[in-house]
Amino acid sequence: MERKVGRDSVWPESTILKFPSMASNPRSFDRRQIYRPFLERLTPEFSGAEFGDLIVPPAHDPRDPDQPPIHVAFASTAELNRGVQLALVGGIGSGKTTELRLTANLLKRHQDAVNIFVDVAEMTDIDGLNPGALLIAIGIRLNQRLLLARKQTPETKVAFNQLQSLAHGKTEWVQQYPEVPEAEDIENQDEDFPPIPIHTPGQLKPRFPAITRDVGNVRDLVIAITAPLLEADAQITVLIDGLDRLIRPERFRGFVEQDLRALRDHKISVIVAAPLLSWFDQTKFLQDYFEEVRHIPAAVSDPEKSDFLKEVLVRRGALGLMDERGVADLARFSGGVLRDLITLARTSAEAAYRDDADRIAPNHIETAISQMGKRYLTGLGHTHRFLLRRLIDNRQFPLDNPVAKELLVNRQVLEYCTDGLDSFAVHPALEHILSGLE
Repeated sequence: MERKVGRDSVWPESTILKFPSMASNPRSFDRRQIYRPFLERLTPEFSGAEFGDLIVPPAHDPRDPDQPPIHVAFASTAELNRGVQLALVGGIGSGKTTELRLTANLLKRHQDAVNIFVDVAEMTDIDGLNPGALLIAIGIRLNQRLLLARKQTPETKVAFNQLQSLAHGKTEWVQQYPEVPEAEDIENQDEDFPPIPIHTPGQLKPRFPAITRDVGNVRDLVIAITAPLLEADAQITVLIDGLDRLIRPERFRGFVEQDLRALRDHKISVIVAAPLLSWFDQTKFLQDYFEEVRHIPAAVSDPEKSDFLKEVLVRRGALGLMDERGVADLARFSGGVLRDLITLARTSAEAAYRDDADRIAPNHIETAISQMGKRYLTGLGHTHRFLLRRLIDNRQFPLDNPVAKELLVNRQVLEYCTDGLDSFAVHPALEHILSGLE
């Protein structure tokens, strides 16, 4: 039987969508309600009860089991030493943001604590950042806290408006004059030709370059905004996330030498996430500048040696959708990268949903592992694969090689720490794909 649709179209009746009557048909089973809560728990907001319920705090420093967790050590140091500057190093997805959030949460135990969390990557394009931009971001966040506390003064408002102008720019009308005056007027226009300074550098190279005038001006505005808080003897801590995404360590160093150094001696503690390559920088810049530096390597991914990754999934309800073996496989093939652990769990659930399955089966986990491995394989050339094979076969990884550093930054190669010693390994999901290509 055919049914006419529109003016001239004729469609078989079997292709016409039929909507069931809610009054005559019982509500059908909705498989979305099985997987949707699990996926929502995989990426919770870092606020309220969800933060405490779903986050698994590390039991100790990942490089030293005898030391307290990083967030505990950082919070204690910032509370006792106002103006201290601390650095947290780790690869993308290693858990730096979680550690910063845990630190901020712990700092709330004192009523006079003022915690400013700045995610630079959310505020602006980090590739276009210039020295002083980080200070501007901090000043904007501090002003927001003043408004919430109803402590803004006319002076801080003026400083903030000037800071806004620096952040977003402004348009001014300037009268133009000829660049070269008439010859007969030169004698009377000495004031239009100020002397040109000629600088002769000294023989002693300063430890850090001088803070530029622009950065100094921004610093003065930030300190003016902070004045009401400092006068109240507040404990101010700025936690900075996002700068770890700067690929070139020298760019991070520029912000440290200008923006962060401008805050020294002003009782504002700073905790910043630093790029992974800065940890392996032979100049030891991090250790030379920051009072304390902590490193987050990839977590132990063998469930028999550590149940940390398993607990991350269990708290989010993984055992309600898969068995213990499935959880162990997700932990192992994540390589200990928290972000990859979450991605594997999410992809496995989506694969099960597409198959109309009520639980996540081994083939769904295999699909997720293969998908992640192929993603890490994309774009790898001959030299990349040679270094990966060399690492798999001989455990050799030339860290001074630019291609090797690229593999490390992109997480195709992961860094681990055992008994205080660093080691490297190919990401398990990538190694799984490479083994199938042989």
